[in-house]
Formats: sequence, C-alpha cells, structure tokens
Amino acid sequence: MQPSDLETLLKQVGKTREVSIPPEFRAHIEAIIPQLRALCRHRHSTARRGALLALLHLGGEAALEQADLAALLRLVRIKATRDAPYAFDACFNSWLAVRGGDQRGIMRALGLTDAVPAAYPLGEILVSHLSHGGPSRQETFDHVFMSPELNGWTVIRGPSCDPDESPRVAAWVERLSDEYGQAQAYFYGSQADGDAWLVGEQGRIIRRYSSNQPKTSFGSPLPIEQHWLKYHGLPAPAEQLLDDKNESLIDSVLDYMSDCSAPVMAAELSIDPVWGRNWPRPLQIRGNALIARTAAGVQQSVLRGCCDFAI
Repeated sequence: MQPSDLETLLKQVGKTREVSIPPEFRAHIEAIIPQLRALCRHRHSTARRGALLALLHLGGEAALEQADLAALLRLVRIKATRDAPYAFDACFNSWLAVRGGDQRGIMRALGLTDAVPAAYPLGEILVSHLSHGGPSRQETFDHVFMSPELNGWTVIRGPSCDPDESPRVAAWVERLSDEYGQAQAYFYGSQADGDAWLVGEQGRIIRRYSSNQPKTSFGSPLPIEQHWLKYHGLPAPAEQLLDDKNESLIDSVLDYMSDCSAPVMAAELSIDPVWGRNWPRPLQIRGNALIARTAAGVQQSVLRGCCDFAI
C-alpha cells in the first residue's frame, strides 16, 4: 500500500463525494487513518476533501481532528442559513409531525438534549444512513433530523419515530398532541414494506393503523380512509380485511393499501415529507433545520459507515 495509491483514491473520493474503500486498503485501516489525518493537515486539494470523507466513513465524527470537525460545523452553519427544504424518500421512512414550530419544546418531549444546525442534504444523508442500519445494528441511535416549521408543522425524521417499532412513540404522540393540539407518527416503506400511522389530538390517540401489525390498529377510520374504503368497495376497515380469506377482496385491499399510503395520509392531515404531495409554492418556512440527539448520542459517531456525503 503506497501513499501515492491512497492519494489517487482520495482524489476520486473528493470529486464524487462517494466513499468506497477497496478491500486492500480496508485490511490496513489502522495504518490508513494516520495517513488520512496527515493529508487533512497538509493538503489543500481534492485529496484533502477525500481524506475528510474517508475518515468520516471509517471512524465517523470521532475520527476527525478537532480543527477539521470545527471547520465542518462552520460550513454546515453557513449552508443552513440558505437551506431550501425538500421532500425525500429514505426507503424506510419514519417520522413525527407536530403542529407549530417549537423545536426546543419538541426536543424536551422526546428526551433530546443537544442540537446542531443542519441543511437538508445532510439531514437526508443522516436519515437514509440510519434507516438502513446506521453504523451498527447492535447500537441504538436516537438522532433525528428536525425540519423548520413548514406550513405550520414541524417534521421529525429518524428510525426512533417508527410507530410500529418504537414503544415510546405512542406516549410521545399523546404528550405532543396535548401540548400542541395535534401530533402524528408515520412509517412508510417505499419498497412495499408497509404503512403505519398514529394520530393524536388534544392528548389522545384517535386512530392507529398498521399494515404490518394489523392487530395493533384501533379507532374509527379517518375521513380520508373512509373515502378510500368506499371508493374501493371495501366493507370494513383495512386492518380487519388483511387476514380475510375472501379472495374477491384481495385486489381491492391491495389497491386500497397503494392508494391510502402513509404519505397520502400525511398530506391530508399535516405535511408529506416523503413525496411532497400538496406542498404549496412557495412553501411557508420559519426557522432552520436541526440534527438533534440525546446526551448519549453526543458520544456516538453516527456517520461511521456512511458512503455518500452531502452538506
């Protein structure tokens, strides 16, 4: 492994911002990291940028020297001031929607104690990385990407917001809807991995639906659900029909599940952060996006293993 070979690789990484470390380099990670840090200190080129990204990939934020981490945070803050929110699909999408724009109050309700400014490209990278397992499937990562107030709603995205998988979400929705009037939680798997929604008003959950865990569903179908049930000629709520052996209903149930997905529900009830359905132009924005985390999360290198980078 020659330094010139490493520098050639890093120049390519710096140009594309996609990190792919060949096996022959991975076998020498302990030797590579000091070389990467040296390149960061002494070069001002695409190789330096590539070295920074490779360090983030191999070791996460903890692998960066303090001067480089501080410079990265300054760049994020600068870009966050002229950020333009947009919808994005992270494949396994979990989010909360809360009425209003009280980011700090929402953080308190979710047990989040630290936040840093973030632009949407970095938020998308973080959410996509965590939704696919993040740095380790053996660790829990409570980092979330929190939008500014968008058309009167704040969106909080990250795997910890999944109403099917996180037992805390129901209590969060109850508390947030009690404090802010309305709060919802959603899951949407864009590769036919299911839908779920949890709708709270005035401190009470009025509707829960899950295609993956239909027996956990409760509450009367919401007006938009009733519309689609009637449109597809279904005689009962979808959760009661998912295990139905009546083959004549199968196609109608599948059509219903396609038409009445979590993003469609969110667009009707609050705001759809996945497809951007019904976003007005111009979008009404107040504040700036954040990446928020727990006290334990401050010590975690959440970008470790990430292969694509944008700020």
